[in-house]
Amino acid sequence: MTDLSHILSVDTAPRLHKLTDDEWDADYNCSYSADGTRLVDAENFPGEVVVREGCRILCDGVFAFQDYMAENDHPGGEIPVDEQVSFLDKISLPASLTHIGKEAFLLCGWLRSIRLPKSLLMIGDRAFKDCWQLESVSCPAPLVSIGDQAFEDCFSLYHVRLNKGLKRIGEKAFHCCEELEEISLPAGLEYIGPSAFKGCKALEAIYVPEGTAARFRKMLPERLGRLLEEE
Repeated sequence: MTDLSHILSVDTAPRLHKLTDDEWDADYNCSYSADGTRLVDAENFPGEVVVREGCRILCDGVFAFQDYMAENDHPGGEIPVDEQVSFLDKISLPASLTHIGKEAFLLCGWLRSIRLPKSLLMIGDRAFKDCWQLESVSCPAPLVSIGDQAFEDCFSLYHVRLNKGLKRIGEKAFHCCEELEEISLPAGLEYIGPSAFKGCKALEAIYVPEGTAARFRKMLPERLGRLLEEE
């Protein structure tokens, strides 16, 4: 098993410092660490955001839905599910980005597509959970880990291209991606978490490299093992 600790242990928490130390981007209402390597906070951001070059880490929850984003006021009450939608609908990520933190895009229900940079190493837990309109994802070559529930409940996601270097797919990573019809797993994949593809009602084929089907059957539940096809 490949040791991924040096990648997975990177701190993606939004460690806010003194306001005088942070770098404020007034165009997009985003706050960066003093050295510009971490996007630590975003508030009242516009529908379209460009993340600065030099940023390596999108910290946890930076573009996730917050209560103040609800269309209507619900003082002291629960916000209906159909109003739990982040403002974000388009984002440009820099070539420098290596880590997307936990829940970074949670409930970004208007986000239809995203181009992941070629430098990306890790997608954190629940990073794109409940991005209902997200349709397609292509994983860049260096990516080694897709976190738990990373794309859970992305109901419109029909196309996923996994890269050859991917080592880990977390628990419920693609849970209830109801439009996903097929997926190709790379030969070097070492771990598939429980229920990673549970609830993918349209899934008809899981393609794996020639000679690897037996190994992947041990990593998948029996029902999904029957969908394996060697290429």
